Amino acid sequence: MKADLTYHKRGLFVLFLPETKAGEDAWREIAEHTEGTGKVLCVDLAETLASIRKAGYSVKRGKPLTAQDDAEIDALLASID
Repeated sequence: MKADLTYHKRGLFVLFLPETKAGEDAWREIAEHTEGTGKVLCVDLAETLASIRKAGYSVKRGKPLTAQDDAEIDALLASID
């Protein structure tokens, strides 16, 4: 089964990406608290994951992202923003 959200560690931050329609709703909720970025500090990851799961969404660690993924990510986030 596909997770609603995936998360990807990038330096000091963790980026959340939607994988399903429900994940888009979850991402919007995260974005409301992260100035529209969908990113949280790595030190806040455990708390954020617990909150996401408590809200009824599924989340798992995503594959490592490459620089080539950045354009696709920007397009995806622009489409749900």
